[in-house]
Amino acid sequence: MQEIELKFQIPEAALAAVQAELAALDAGQHAPLPLKAAYFDTPDRALAAARMALRVRQEGDEWVQTLKAGGSNTMMRLEDNQPADAPPAGQPITADLSRHLGRPAEQALKQVLSWDTAEDPKGAHAGLIELYRTDIVRTRARVTVGAGTPHEGVVELALDLGHIHAGALSVPVRELEIESVSGHPMAVIDAGRDWVQRHGLWLDTQTKAHRGDRLARQAAATAEGAAATAALPTEHPTLGHAARIRHDANVEQAWRAGLEACLEHITGNMSELATGPNALALTAYQWRLALRRLRALARLLDGSPLALPASTLVHAAALNDALGRWRDAEALAWLPARLFALGGPMLALPCPTPTQSQADAVVALSRSAPATALCLDVLACLLQPVPDKTLAHTSAHDWLAERLDQVHARCVKMALHGADLSDEYLHKLRRLGKRVRLGSDLFSPLWRPKRQRRHERVLKAALDALGRIQDEATAEAWYTQAAEQDPRALFGQGWLQGRRQSLRKRAQRSLERWLRVNTPW
Repeated sequence: MQEIELKFQIPEAALAAVQAELAALDAGQHAPLPLKAAYFDTPDRALAAARMALRVRQEGDEWVQTLKAGGSNTMMRLEDNQPADAPPAGQPITADLSRHLGRPAEQALKQVLSWDTAEDPKGAHAGLIELYRTDIVRTRARVTVGAGTPHEGVVELALDLGHIHAGALSVPVRELEIESVSGHPMAVIDAGRDWVQRHGLWLDTQTKAHRGDRLARQAAATAEGAAATAALPTEHPTLGHAARIRHDANVEQAWRAGLEACLEHITGNMSELATGPNALALTAYQWRLALRRLRALARLLDGSPLALPASTLVHAAALNDALGRWRDAEALAWLPARLFALGGPMLALPCPTPTQSQADAVVALSRSAPATALCLDVLACLLQPVPDKTLAHTSAHDWLAERLDQVHARCVKMALHGADLSDEYLHKLRRLGKRVRLGSDLFSPLWRPKRQRRHERVLKAALDALGRIQDEATAEAWYTQAAEQDPRALFGQGWLQGRRQSLRKRAQRSLERWLRVNTPW
């Protein structure tokens, strides 16, 4: 079974309004449903690594065992629910894998857990242990969305309040899930947009299993001592992956896989940042990279029947620009100490806003309406039929190669005159080069692997060299402006200006190496 649902986090200040509205919609049809669940995995988290979760849950008077697995995108998940028995009095809850025999979940469990169904039908020796529990009260209501429109559908709204427990630790749960019951799946997105707009909710793709697993790791480390706790990773960024496509994919398949890869990259890091982590540099960088990948894909699709809506690109550009201000401060944080070591005054980096406030702004941005709106826009694109049916019979390799060639040719023309270009035009060259790199990387399964790796390596070096020029030009502008109030900033402005020529020569050498490399497509 495939479930179609979206999950949103609720700001504490909006919780009372959400509860009141849900109660009015339900009009007493559903009593609050207590949900107590135990989640199972192997000690090395084999199921979590495969994007799967196994739970046994008490739902009122009934018990259900569920295996969940990731679907093709943020909105779709595979789910196998099977009736279970209550554990004997005083006995722990256990998982019985035989409940999934003969179901699609059987093959997934056999592959991930090396489960021998003949010798061990219940999975008693599959290495499963209970890692964490959830204690939730669910309030529900069903509504019809888009009545009389092509997107009409019935959705269930489920408000989950409670806690996740692991060892001595617990975290609160305050979520609204919107799931398709019948009709068009766009009803889920339309309902989500409505609740986001009115109550400030934000999209969250981290499941309770995701949060529970992390809590279980923290609880285990806490029990082992301070050294183990310090060894836990402080950040959990989602890395971008190439579109999951075959070499012989058609344009429609490549478009869909490319959008899904971008969406997974965006939502994974956006959801991580929205938890308000102690450290966010790596995750915020990946979120910005994900937005740039989406924009690079949009430029490749520009002018075609697959072009993304203008509103989607507006949201992506605004989020990217906001993150760019944070990124500039992070990238140039080394400057004050370097200038001081060279004999200059000890001055704080004169960026427009302090780094700390920018970090807070990044978390707020991940919870913002534009961030969620962007994700819902991309999901809506994936739900729409492709307008040009011939694209299902057109080679993705040839179609994308032609479009990448056009951008590549513009880059080559500019790079041949790199030594004579102003800083402004070198920045434009870098932006074009990023489009080539990100587009090529996103669809790398279509290209020759060795050529792709070499082209990626050499182009990245050239873009990094151009990036250093842009970063220091930005810093020079900051110090120049700061010098109007504090003449000591002239030291930094002069040092940065003096470095420009050597940086340009380094970048030109990198560009020349790139010009000698064949494209992978």
